[in-house]
Amino acid sequence: MTYHRGHPLTVARHEALLSPLPPGQAQLPVDTRWLRARAELFREAAERPFALTFDSTRYTETTGLHFHPHYVAQVYRGEEDARLETPLMVVNLARVPTRADADRVLAHECMHLRVPSYGHKKIAFAYAQEILDQVASLTAAAA
Repeated sequence: MTYHRGHPLTVARHEALLSPLPPGQAQLPVDTRWLRARAELFREAAERPFALTFDSTRYTETTGLHFHPHYVAQVYRGEEDARLETPLMVVNLARVPTRADADRVLAHECMHLRVPSYGHKKIAFAYAQEILDQVASLTAAAA
């Protein structure tokens, strides 16, 4: 799934993130139950808490930010002087068709929680890939 409206370099970095899912699982569709369970692994891997919602209206009401229909996902930590105890992440399921796409989205948004000042720099996406690699380790350990 492409972050179509992003800068081409950001889109390329996002698309280059490698999901640890085997090919047969990577192409399966995403549902809320699977994504919520998967988010637990990303919370642990990123060592950052977040609440997950699929309700853009709730996200907008909580954050004051408009979540446009073409957006894929976004995470809100609160204003600099009023950080939320638990950041809120919203995912637009209509824009995340496969589990591999969901992994990239979760890693991308967790990257913003882990190293927010890095924006979309190359080093930030290296952290996103580290998070994906850690999810692979957690998954292997659970098996």
